[in-house]
Amino acid sequence: MIYDRFENCKKYFHSDSPLLRAVSFAAQFDPSKPDGRYDIDTDNIYALVSSYKTSSDSPGSFEIHRIHADVHIVVEGEEKIEISLSSDLEQIGDYEKAADRAILTAAKDSGALALRPGYFAVIYPNEAHRPGCDLNGKISVRKIVVKVKTL
Repeated sequence: MIYDRFENCKKYFHSDSPLLRAVSFAAQFDPSKPDGRYDIDTDNIYALVSSYKTSSDSPGSFEIHRIHADVHIVVEGEEKIEISLSSDLEQIGDYEKAADRAILTAAKDSGALALRPGYFAVIYPNEAHRPGCDLNGKISVRKIVVKVKTL
């Protein structure tokens, strides 16, 4: 996992890194564009832009991805992303191959990232996370999640 500000992204990624392309796309995204999917490099790198209200971070499930790293960037509003590095989480149901997602039990030990405009978080495959949580009360958020294929 990486959590930092846009201006520091070159500390982590070389100039032709797919993750740098992901952060750069989000940093230059025109907020007047509609929600939806934006292909950056066909299925290897694509962005999902969505608008929603954050929700309570009371008990709930986490998710992991097996193939894609997620690059989370909030365009408007703010949210908390819960992160757990625990190996005690159990999978609930089947892995959803089309969505590259497995749902896990709620974590007993987790930390949180405050995601606001100007920041980014890279969540690598198999890192349990729960995005969309309230940071300072329920609020409307506009967010970009860039999916970067790692396999």
